[in-house]
Amino acid sequence: MIPVGAIIWLILTAVAVFVVAAGLFPDADGRAAEARLGIHGVESREVSPIVEALYPLISLFVPIMKNIGVPKYRASVEQRFTTAGMTGKMSPDEFLAYKVVCVGLFWGLFIGVLCHLITGWQPATIVQVIVCVLGFQFPDAWLDGAVRERQDEIRRALPYTMDLLCLSVEAGLDFIAGIAKVCEKARASALVDELAFFLQEIQVGASRQQALRNLSQRCSMPEMSSFSALLIQADILGASVGPVLRAQADLVRTRRFQRAERLGAYATQKLLFPLILCIMPAVFVVIFGPILLNLIYGSGVIGG
Repeated sequence: MIPVGAIIWLILTAVAVFVVAAGLFPDADGRAAEARLGIHGVESREVSPIVEALYPLISLFVPIMKNIGVPKYRASVEQRFTTAGMTGKMSPDEFLAYKVVCVGLFWGLFIGVLCHLITGWQPATIVQVIVCVLGFQFPDAWLDGAVRERQDEIRRALPYTMDLLCLSVEAGLDFIAGIAKVCEKARASALVDELAFFLQEIQVGASRQQALRNLSQRCSMPEMSSFSALLIQADILGASVGPVLRAQADLVRTRRFQRAERLGAYATQKLLFPLILCIMPAVFVVIFGPILLNLIYGSGVIGG
């Protein structure tokens, strides 16, 4: 007879594998359908399917997390969710509860299933502590990855969008009408979503300068901060926006090329380690192996 505990662990493992697979392979068809229908918005991006699957368990720990006083970390979590395009999708208390759940999930899957049931290995205490730390840091790594992904999307779309905005302004439209035209004509992207939200703030009564500051704060990117600061300065001084946008577009495009060159240089350095550790030993074996065999066993051994 199979023990009941083993059956429970196997069921939990199957559920965990399904949840992880759902997170690794998102619904591409659904995203494509939304793109065709034009369903886009700043808050339209959903959280990971892993979080949605674990939400009933997360909600159990939310009342406990409300008693933890970490205001700076809570503000950081809210800012990162905003930058990732998931405003209001998860509160700081729910995020802290998610970290606690991940600690138990990592410990149960690695220590309980992989070690005890499958391999029979009894890990040391330090190994269990490391597994729990990895589980505690996993939500932060997931959120930071979502932030970087959206910032990269904005960075890629920024030069083209700024060129289109510059053409609209130089054609006779004012700045707000130019942004509205860009949101109408440009390809759907995270930057267009942010500009659309900028227009909504203007429509509900926010000043142009405050809306630009909010745009910079939501994106948390040097490029958007520079873009907003230049437009605020041009608005204060009454200068023409067209030349400012064109110069900023050229600067963003130059920085993008420089960043690509820098990443290419980093890639050559990263290739050095697998080259030394994996390829070079094999080359040495092929080249110097016959020579060493001849030295050890005498000449004429190699080749009969």
